[in-house]
Amino acid sequence: MDFQKVGRARMMMRLPRHRKQIADANFLAITDLLEAYGKAAMARDELREQAGPAPALLKEYEDLCRKLEDDILKMLSAVSPRMIR
Repeated sequence: MDFQKVGRARMMMRLPRHRKQIADANFLAITDLLEAYGKAAMARDELREQAGPAPALLKEYEDLCRKLEDDILKMLSAVSPRMIR
């Protein structure tokens, strides 16, 4: 599974105002963050679907997803337009 593609699609839905910038960003630092976000978001969603998820583990993944969202947003706001395709 291409977690970077999953992360990019989810971030584009999560941050519609930045959709074009997310779609066009293609440099190692952002693709690594998008891949990590894809993995974390899928794990979080799987935990949410379980009948009795471990609350501490679910919170940990929710916090991780929020942190990755913040990191991606910060990176996008700091990157030069030349680094976007």
